[in-house]
Amino acid sequence: MTVPRFLAVIAGSATLRATLARWAAAHAGMQVIWENGALVVLASPGASVSSLHDGLVVGRIVGEPSSLTIDTLIEGAWGNYVAFACAGAGGVTIVRAPMGTLPAFVTTIGGALVIASDVHDLVGVAGITPTINWDFMAGHLAFPHLRARATGLAGIDEVMPGEKLVRNDESSTISAAWLPWCFTGASLAMEDPVEAAELVRRAVTEAVSGLVQPFRHPLIELSGGLDSSILAASLRYLGASANAVTVATTDPEGDEREHARRVADYCGLALAIRSVPEGIDLTSRDEVRGARPGLPMILRLADRLFGDVADATHADVFVSGTGGDSVFCSPVSAAPAADLLRRFGPGRQFARTVADLAHLRDASIWRVGAMAVRQAFRPPVDRLWPRATAFLDPKMIPSSPPPHAWFDEPALTRPGKRSHVRSILAAMAHLDGYPRHSVAPSIYPLMSQPVVEACLRVPTWLQVRQGRNRAIAREAFRRFLPAGHVDRRTKGGLDGYCSRAIAANRVRLKPYLLDGALAGAGLLDRLELERYLSDPALPADDRRFWLLPLIDAEAWSRSWVEAR
Repeated sequence: MTVPRFLAVIAGSATLRATLARWAAAHAGMQVIWENGALVVLASPGASVSSLHDGLVVGRIVGEPSSLTIDTLIEGAWGNYVAFACAGAGGVTIVRAPMGTLPAFVTTIGGALVIASDVHDLVGVAGITPTINWDFMAGHLAFPHLRARATGLAGIDEVMPGEKLVRNDESSTISAAWLPWCFTGASLAMEDPVEAAELVRRAVTEAVSGLVQPFRHPLIELSGGLDSSILAASLRYLGASANAVTVATTDPEGDEREHARRVADYCGLALAIRSVPEGIDLTSRDEVRGARPGLPMILRLADRLFGDVADATHADVFVSGTGGDSVFCSPVSAAPAADLLRRFGPGRQFARTVADLAHLRDASIWRVGAMAVRQAFRPPVDRLWPRATAFLDPKMIPSSPPPHAWFDEPALTRPGKRSHVRSILAAMAHLDGYPRHSVAPSIYPLMSQPVVEACLRVPTWLQVRQGRNRAIAREAFRRFLPAGHVDRRTKGGLDGYCSRAIAANRVRLKPYLLDGALAGAGLLDRLELERYLSDPALPADDRRFWLLPLIDAEAWSRSWVEAR
């Protein structure tokens, strides 16, 4: 089952709207599902469509949309959708679901605004030869894991999750219709750990139920870690039938098979185990050609294994725990103690949280305490977003990130909650571009609106209780998982696999990057890159991992250039 597609045309002449609709019907197999004044919406057969009181919704929605207007939709329902409504005098409003993964790419054609869920449909209906937006690429590399409205294709933008586009006459405005900061205030804070755990458990089970319900053969990506285990427990709790798959590398850090098997047996899931082969070619072609660089090339072989298992089990959806670390809150600094200090001042609670963080990070309580005091009363080092510079020409990359509505935070925002929100934003950049989506779509229950809203209400200091990250999620599902599983402090990783792959590809990466599209656009520091790749030993520092986004961006750029 592939992802249903839609295309909408707003304004322009009636003749132009009809012409574009005919193209979508003839070349993309879509059918007109709504036509009202200046708006025509088409969708592929099988697309989920619901009625609003004043419009329609394309995609999955949980709630009763027929009693809602487009202005009350976000508060009254949730899901993975794009909604449309017409107003007087030819006005049109479009809302994309908060945390939704159904895209809404936008371009202008002859005075008409055209919105599509598939960038290839947008390129096709516009009749254009795509060109790369190198300004986007410079920002994409300089500020990794940050997704804003611009895409990698010139003239094509995207309405982001939780945004509203309003078209009146010939002008359009985009604004935030949902912001995470609405759920971080003191009035909504859930400071009792028992009540917080119950809130999170209810939200997760609601999300799993709402997103999995339409599918008959879900396949859960079960790593054996906490997040995917919580999804497995939720499926068992709801009585849903599912299969599971886990993949392992040859390194102990990348082999979580025993943990995955334990959870699968406990939850009654049939588990397929696959080994990721060595010998990946990091210079191979990008198979997806999305609007931006997607799945990292380093994960292509693992992605293929997921697709193969889905084919074999006739899966119609992947259930992924991606984003759980961010949503459930896995702080990497002393910020939770800084938040508590700002809330209650110094005292036993502050000392206990400092001790929890010291245990979690294997650091001294004195160092953690000093860091917490600094973070509580000083501005952040990276005011908006950390900037990457490794292997990039500093003269060619921007000094500040692209604007994003989530950067406009309330006054007196606590540092830990700021980091929590930024971590969720970073996770949202990694939910698409997977080749396995040609087999079945993915759903991300832990990145859904109800789970995110619930977790934003939980203070960060509760998330590190007893020296464990994601502490509230652990307590929420303790009785639904094998004894001791929720208390694991270890976590699988791919550092060894990545290091070997980079070393094995070093010789071919040198001409691939130095003579490639990124270098041709002037974005790379060719001297630094050449020195690094010329060293057979490849210095064992973090720079090897900064090669990975360059490889991904190069593969994506070449896929569009070669398709012309």
